[in-house]
Amino acid sequence: MKATIVRFDAYYDVAFARPAFSRLGSFAQIIEPIHDALSGEVLIPSDAISLENGNTIASSVVTVTLFSGNGVFEARLDGYKTHFLDLRLSEDIDKAKRCAMLFEGAASEFLDAGLPATWRLVMPSWLTVDGGIEAAEELVRSLTWLPGNDDPFAIGATKTLSHVKFECSNTKQSWVIGLTVDKSVLPSADLFLEVSSKYMPDSQYDTFGKKLDHIAAVMKAIFNTLGLTVD
Repeated sequence: MKATIVRFDAYYDVAFARPAFSRLGSFAQIIEPIHDALSGEVLIPSDAISLENGNTIASSVVTVTLFSGNGVFEARLDGYKTHFLDLRLSEDIDKAKRCAMLFEGAASEFLDAGLPATWRLVMPSWLTVDGGIEAAEELVRSLTWLPGNDDPFAIGATKTLSHVKFECSNTKQSWVIGLTVDKSVLPSADLFLEVSSKYMPDSQYDTFGKKLDHIAAVMKAIFNTLGLTVD
């Protein structure tokens, strides 16, 4: 079944078991290296970087908002995150990948010794498929135990929307992959597919680039299993 991605998001969160930027005297110290790291990829407006000062450094946050609000970078005492919304073109995805790696490199310069507690990478996507919404519903129905009728639980329902979720793990490589397949709620798409990954501190995928390559391979395998040929 041919499919086209009409929207693609990416969320990358790194959480620490303890404060990771505790040797900073002020979170303002991290603004300049973040600016320098990202300015080679994109023009950063003067108001794009903000520092939210709390009563202590523990409640301070550095936020960088780029790409008209579709790209947000955040550094906190207990971790950092990189979020991108509505990546439509391969060039946008490539730029997001480069910027995320640059941001992680800049933020990591200020980390105390120690490993993150978890890394989390989530890739939701919305697709159109041959056959439209009916084909998407049939695909979802084929993956779930729910029978294909309007009232599978005999509760008097006139319409039931089925969805399916999987969780796959590899204890030797220290990762967990989550998969959700559902009918899209976006009017411009038919099918919703979300692949999420969580990596433990001892995972071999110990950089953003390695994680991204891993989840890309996972998504390719999932598309093949679902019988989707993505443009």
